[in-house]
Amino acid sequence: MIYRLAKKKTLKAEINVVPYIDVMLVLLIIFMVLSPLLIQGIEVNLPSTDTTKMSVQNEPLVISIDKEGKYYINVGDESLPIDLEELKRKSSVIFEANPEIEIVFQSDKDVIFDSVAKAMAAVQSVGISKIGIVTTGYAN
Repeated sequence: MIYRLAKKKTLKAEINVVPYIDVMLVLLIIFMVLSPLLIQGIEVNLPSTDTTKMSVQNEPLVISIDKEGKYYINVGDESLPIDLEELKRKSSVIFEANPEIEIVFQSDKDVIFDSVAKAMAAVQSVGISKIGIVTTGYAN
């Protein structure tokens, strides 16, 4: 008998990654198309929150915003009307006197959020970082 010495065929242990790349690209395209759609918001009625007490060493400065979007700064028991530029100037003076000042915003639930955002931006622009929002407790 004749025996032939045959070369052993070596197995290739490679993973074919082409299908995985295809799946990854499809997922990437799906997320790229859907992400702008997720950013858009819908009109919602914000719920009341569980009120927690702030740990405040000093009494915070309270800025109130009424239903019409008018701003008031609460000094003691008085609420003085104020506009955005004056709010920025006064909060700058207060921040220079007390860098640890905390400012809380108390707004009507029907106020346009743009009014609240503008007031917060005015206060943050002078360097005040301790900002809060006053809410009511759970409504049953």
